[in-house]
Amino acid sequence: MRQYEGKAELSKADEFVCSQRAIAEWLEEQRPELGHTYRGARELLNATPDPGQERTRVLLICHSMREVINRLPTAVMLGRGSIYHSAEANHKTSSELVRGLPSFRVDYPEMDLSLEVENVPVPHGVAVALNRLIDAAVHENQRRLSDIATFLTDDANPKHPAVRDWRGLSEYFTRWAHLSDKPEQSIPTDQQLAAKIRIFEEHVDAIRLAFFESKSVVEGLLAAANALIEEGQYSVPARIDVEAAARRLTSYQLRRLFYEGLKNPHWVKPLADLGVFIDPPEPEPVGDGNIRDVFWPEVSYLTNVCTEVPGDVVDILLSLEASSNSWVRRAAFVIGSQVPAVEAVRLKPLLKVWAKSGGFGWRTDPRDMVAFAINLLTGGQTKYGVSFANLLFRPRETPGDGRNSVVELENYWYVEEMPRLLEALGDTALKTVLPWLVENERIKKTVTDDFDHSGFARSSVGQQLNERHDIGDTLIDAVRACAITGFGSDAASTWSLFSRKPILITERIAMHSLAQVLGSLSDSEAPLLVEIGKELLCRPKCRDEGALLEFVALARALAQRCEREALERIVAQGHFTDEDRDRIRRNMAASGEPLNEIESSIERWEDHWQHRVLSGIGRELLSDGLVSELDRLETMHGVLEDPLRPSFQLTSWEGPNSPVEQAEMAAMSPSELVAQLESWHMTDERFGPSPSHEGQSRVLVAVLTANPRALGEVTGLVRRLRPTYIRAAFSGWEAAFKAGLDLDWVVVIDALADAVKHGRESSFPAEGRQYDDDADFTSAKKAAVGLLEELSKPKNAETIGSEWLVPVADLIVEVSGDEAAWTDYARSDASSSAMDPLTVSLNWQWPILIRALVNLVAHGSEAQWHEVAESVLRRELARDDPRGASHAVLGEGLGRLHDGASEWLRENLALYFGSAGVLTRHQQIALTTAIAMYHYHPALYRLLSGSMIAALQEHDIAVGWGDPGNPKGRIGQWVVQAIIRGHISDDDELRQAFYQIAAPEVRGDAIGHIAWSFMHADVVDASIRDRLGSLWDERVRHVEFHPAHNAELKDFYWFVRCGKFSASWWLPRLTQAVQRYPELSTHGMIGGQLAKAASTMPADALAALTALLKPEDTESLNNWDLRREALAPVIASALESGDPQLGQEAMDLMNAMGARGEIDLDRRVAELREKPGG
Repeated sequence: MRQYEGKAELSKADEFVCSQRAIAEWLEEQRPELGHTYRGARELLNATPDPGQERTRVLLICHSMREVINRLPTAVMLGRGSIYHSAEANHKTSSELVRGLPSFRVDYPEMDLSLEVENVPVPHGVAVALNRLIDAAVHENQRRLSDIATFLTDDANPKHPAVRDWRGLSEYFTRWAHLSDKPEQSIPTDQQLAAKIRIFEEHVDAIRLAFFESKSVVEGLLAAANALIEEGQYSVPARIDVEAAARRLTSYQLRRLFYEGLKNPHWVKPLADLGVFIDPPEPEPVGDGNIRDVFWPEVSYLTNVCTEVPGDVVDILLSLEASSNSWVRRAAFVIGSQVPAVEAVRLKPLLKVWAKSGGFGWRTDPRDMVAFAINLLTGGQTKYGVSFANLLFRPRETPGDGRNSVVELENYWYVEEMPRLLEALGDTALKTVLPWLVENERIKKTVTDDFDHSGFARSSVGQQLNERHDIGDTLIDAVRACAITGFGSDAASTWSLFSRKPILITERIAMHSLAQVLGSLSDSEAPLLVEIGKELLCRPKCRDEGALLEFVALARALAQRCEREALERIVAQGHFTDEDRDRIRRNMAASGEPLNEIESSIERWEDHWQHRVLSGIGRELLSDGLVSELDRLETMHGVLEDPLRPSFQLTSWEGPNSPVEQAEMAAMSPSELVAQLESWHMTDERFGPSPSHEGQSRVLVAVLTANPRALGEVTGLVRRLRPTYIRAAFSGWEAAFKAGLDLDWVVVIDALADAVKHGRESSFPAEGRQYDDDADFTSAKKAAVGLLEELSKPKNAETIGSEWLVPVADLIVEVSGDEAAWTDYARSDASSSAMDPLTVSLNWQWPILIRALVNLVAHGSEAQWHEVAESVLRRELARDDPRGASHAVLGEGLGRLHDGASEWLRENLALYFGSAGVLTRHQQIALTTAIAMYHYHPALYRLLSGSMIAALQEHDIAVGWGDPGNPKGRIGQWVVQAIIRGHISDDDELRQAFYQIAAPEVRGDAIGHIAWSFMHADVVDASIRDRLGSLWDERVRHVEFHPAHNAELKDFYWFVRCGKFSASWWLPRLTQAVQRYPELSTHGMIGGQLAKAASTMPADALAALTALLKPEDTESLNNWDLRREALAPVIASALESGDPQLGQEAMDLMNAMGARGEIDLDRRVAELREKPGG
């Protein structure tokens, strides 16, 4: 492999000789005889033959080259010294089978294969032999082709031009490698032989050269191809130049480099003639169920030059109709949107095939598809342009769902691209888009022979936000825009189009659009539109309740044109037609309504419609007769404040709401506040966010949180207020107490005592709907227990004082007798909730009580309530807790019990937390909650060691809180913490149990987590850091003896990332870890650290990086930081080291990564080396 250092300039002749020598040496590396044979052929070619030996000389040269060409692929693939494929069992070659054919003439002397008939009779034995011969020949031909393709290309593509070129060389040299009766003058000249041998040498160079040497060659070819012979003019390439370039492009990355950079349009045809564009890679399934869709670099070139040679490019696309490559399908639309429309329209058969075979490709940009349609429409290919626009935008039914329409584009792009399409459609826009709207409503089943609810969800057809990217709204907006344009430019044709589609939504759009246009025209331009408007308002659908806004808008526009008398006649026609009235009478009569009620309802609805219409038009625009009618209606029904408010409108609200704002409530005196809470009631009927007790209670919580004395010294609250407000009071007081505010203990204890003693039933009937008001005291009592639990915490003893702490304890003991709380909890369906036991304990009254009892016990044995609290706690914990919340509370309270009631804890530890034996489910919950809640502490470690040993032996552990899959990992974290702090020795029982029982992955998680925690520490003591390092080395030694446990090394990257270990420590260990655990991933964490370390330790950094960038990880996103941050700096440092061997290893890595896609790596490395001090 050549060094990445500059060389002295050589003459062309010297460079040619050096190239031949290098090729010979490379051939000898593959197989010595090949190198020798090649040298012999070259020497014969360079020598002058003796007179009469010319033919023999050509024979020897061609025979030598044929042998080299035919044997080289196998030698390269099977390794040096390999002669040919291993013999296949029971397989005979075609040559062996041919040698057996003469025996059939002896065995079957009467067989005549020359008969001139369609079916020649053949003996069975002969037929079998011929079948075997044909199969063997096909197999050998395919094998040879596969071998050559694998040898020449990185994707083993048998259709690559280089493969055909190589086979052509073989055939050429084979033709002249045998004596024949051809005359002397027909033998090839030395120049012809030299040219053919040079082609062979170019092939070998393409294979043997390192990636960046090949890249340099390709860049030279690319520069020559793109050279301009005069301003803006590219040269037409010779076929030999195109073939030479294709010969070099045998790897994916080199193809990328060349075709993405090629700008010369004259290369399209010759490349196509070589077969470069015939074989895009097909999508292939990968192991995870996804599809791998490889980019086709050649399509970049076609896209680059499509505007200069559109016909040639379109010809190539038309040849690819069988391709499923999504990049090809994407490019077809990019190209189709850029080439002249006369060429773009030729893609029609291609797109028709694709539409039936998987669609237009998931990578295809919707904007390009629309641009393709626009190109056709604006380029004179209107027929196919409209057809393709229909394909993209016309709604169609969803299979299996009769009420939803779908389109080719995603809804977002449908909305975004519609304006561009309308502009391109021009005068044909309304004619095209209006049927789409009608079809969409038909699909949604809003229009039938019996009813018309089209556009029902659209309260107004005027401009509005389409945040939902709704197809229907988009079409309404599109038709409206086209209609406004149409009525302004060609009213008669526009009206004709709307007359053909008389559904409610189109009638509404027509009225709205006509009103808009009438408002902007002069009197001389308006007569035709006025007549259309009067005709439109007389149509039955326009008088529908849902069209009232548009009806009024057009009526106002007509009235402003002095058409008030005509308007009076139109309004007089009323809301209903005679057919409508008959239908209403039939329907109401069928429901049992009396005749007088039916007629009264019809009259009422007519009045209501006319009232809204006339109020909406406005008195100033009404005729005298209509003004009188409006006076009559206002006398009967009052003045309408908002006559144009939509009859139906989608809306939303938030709740619950309070009848008073927080500021207003906070300003009330205690007596006013209590009176407000006592006296306010909800109304029975409401729609929307009306005030509720729940809303007012939430404001009360906020007020009491800020001012816990807002209720003053009022007592007896539980008797006076709804349970909703009692719950709010306890919640507010608890929040205020947590915030450090003083409570009025008389009021608070009084309310707590009353709530504890109160039964569940409430004397206040619940008002409103569900969740508007508490039906009983269940939630209030739970809130009371919650406040008691907060007050009972040992840390709050000094704040509360013994005067009030004693009654708090008494109330906790008293409320423990509430069997209903236990029943509610025990009967709750655990399967309906994914909450872990600790979370459950926060949401039910009974486990909250357990927490309060734990708090009381944690005050210690000197507390006057200790014995009774201990007794009650033991009684409650003896219950068969189905969800384990009580024992999660114990685990949570372990620290408080250890600090305040250590004697009680020691006495009951084995009972509630277990020991070294088997753990019960409740003990598992208590243990796992404790180790998840608390950081490592030596005292807790000693207390729980036996329980943790038992937990390690369990297969499935019940988890109280935290990651359900990581209780053993959490134990491991405690073990590692104990080790690195020097608290335990090698013979610690828990340490030994963890490293003997826990899975390697769990052990790796534990030590990796501790290294991760170092990253978040400002300072780590050297002794702690060194002990963690020593523990790592100990685990590596373990893996050396037990390779199957190598997953224990998987998280070493945290040792690097944490920044607390020197590069001299972690670099060699990183390489070691990758060697022991090849699957190690850095998860994008250490690229920067590796680059920095390379400046002082280039060899170690290069070794680590090479190990991490495994060949099989070529597409791994986890290596992004290594590629972007570490790769170039590490290679540059190695090359600058002055060590030839290290420099060569760096070059090997650079070339390998270049071939894997880092094609600019040489530039990045060069830039770093050129920097001062680089």
